[in-house]
Amino acid sequence: MRLRISRYLVDSEKIPEEMNGCRIAVLADLHDCEVGKKNSRLLAALRQEQPNCVLLAGDMVVENVKCCRARLAYRKAREFLIALAKEFPVYYGMGNHESRWKKNVDSHSMTFERFRQELEDEGIIFLDNRSVVLGNGDRGVRITGLELPLPYYQRKIRIPHLTGAAIRKLAGEADQQHFQILLAHSPQFFQGYGDWGADLALAGHFHGGMIRLPVAGGVISTYCRLFPKYDRGMFVKKNRRMIVSAGLGTHTIPLRINNPPELIFLELTHRG
Repeated sequence: MRLRISRYLVDSEKIPEEMNGCRIAVLADLHDCEVGKKNSRLLAALRQEQPNCVLLAGDMVVENVKCCRARLAYRKAREFLIALAKEFPVYYGMGNHESRWKKNVDSHSMTFERFRQELEDEGIIFLDNRSVVLGNGDRGVRITGLELPLPYYQRKIRIPHLTGAAIRKLAGEADQQHFQILLAHSPQFFQGYGDWGADLALAGHFHGGMIRLPVAGGVISTYCRLFPKYDRGMFVKKNRRMIVSAGLGTHTIPLRINNPPELIFLELTHRG
């Protein structure tokens, strides 16, 4: 399957002029899969673009005790991420699979903490309810990684409501001075991300709806809802934006129809 490259121009008066042209790559939902042998096509696309940094919007691995690959479902991702970190600054936002692996310590032959330590030793920075600023001090862009509690991912009849106040309890206050990016993984809670203060939320999780139909778009979300509103692409509410990746891989049910793996590039620019 071909690799889909999607590009977005992200403009704001809060982005400093000195960051004009800053390029950010966004990867989501690799799920220990490969795009080309040893993710060679994915690496080649990143090398060609030469982004200033790479943001991981969660679920690089698989954590599923019912999956036959469960005890090995991090090795391809680990190899790829180590190679990636040798060439680019990498910031790792948490998805439900990483959070579940942390909790289910016996589900893999390697603990999540050891996996994390190996990647941190290579320079990868984990943003589990933590923030960093790209740029120079007060003239930069702030990136916060939101690690949602697992109940927000459960497939129930009623999906929990996520408020800006709940996000503040998890990840602290949004930054009003810097352009605020939130690595959020699930696109379900766009309203909450905006209420918290995210100028731009970056998500995945829905795998583009798995099956995509002309006009209708993605067919089913990972919450088992038909035709999810936030399946893939950019969404805007007032002055808040969210970009949702269709993801790169699959797990358990290897299904992607009319829905190639997606690599996203953002270009930042100051809006005067």
